[in-house]
Amino acid sequence: MASWKYWLFIGILEISLLTNPARSQQPASPTAPAPGADAKSYVDFGISNGAKGELDAAIEAFNNAIKIDPKYAPAYYNRGFAYALQKNQDEAISNYDQAIQLDSKYKEAYYQRGSLNGQKGNLDAALSDFREVIKLDPNYAPAHYNLGHVLYFKGDLNDALDQIEQSLRLNPDFPYAYFIRGLIRHAQGHGLEATSDFQKSLGLGFPYATFWVWICEMENGQPILARQDLLDALGKPNLFKSDDWPPQIGDFLLEKITRTQLMAKAKEGPGAELNGRFCEAWFYSGMQNRLSGNSKEAQECFSQAIATGSKGSEEFVEAGREAAQAQNQNP
Repeated sequence: MASWKYWLFIGILEISLLTNPARSQQPASPTAPAPGADAKSYVDFGISNGAKGELDAAIEAFNNAIKIDPKYAPAYYNRGFAYALQKNQDEAISNYDQAIQLDSKYKEAYYQRGSLNGQKGNLDAALSDFREVIKLDPNYAPAHYNLGHVLYFKGDLNDALDQIEQSLRLNPDFPYAYFIRGLIRHAQGHGLEATSDFQKSLGLGFPYATFWVWICEMENGQPILARQDLLDALGKPNLFKSDDWPPQIGDFLLEKITRTQLMAKAKEGPGAELNGRFCEAWFYSGMQNRLSGNSKEAQECFSQAIATGSKGSEEFVEAGREAAQAQNQNP
């Protein structure tokens, strides 16, 4: 779960669905291509199926397009995107590879491959992909954001900050960019600027920012304000939408539930999300202990967060940072 929180994932199938409300409300049945149709017709047919959420039918259409024209790059790209929506990352990356082999300037394929490489923790590969996107389109804000995101994971905070700020100049209303900039500024010791970023991210609807507003205000010696802001955020309708996990973190920080109860809630998620949830649970438990002055218990929690191996999670990175700082302070 955590590894999917911040990686931007944008593509034709998803855009087709989101930009056509009439289709998403009352989807029309796509018309199958006539006998003898070309590869593009089958790709269009597949996109129509994908926009309805019928991904298996979409993949079959893209397969047919490839049979007709094995060198038609959009068929591989769209098949890759459909596989990615099915969370089949390896098949998706393989298809993006083939699209790029056929068209070395296929910006969207580099971008989607970079996003998946980032999710899988293949940071050098992701770095290369996003840099290629920016070379092809210097004004593509999502690529600057994700490049900054990769650099954050690699610990190159100054270059990460530069890329995130470029993404915000191109898209000043992007909540994830404010959030990652907040993490960078917090790591650099700029607590007030980090708080401002987290507040902007929260104001634009990104729920995890509320926990970092709490962290920054607690660090700034404002426990009453931190508690009230967290209560206010948790009370906002639709902030967490249908995800019932993040509010459990908030209830834990407010001491409404115990760590044992938080861990029990983490176990209730889908199997693919368990490591991410446990990493988050241990990390925020560590922060609560650190901010309460229980440094030994905090370190044990950070070690448990790291032990989950959830390398695509920002909480994993921050747990490592907290552990390293404590080690430097107490060699």
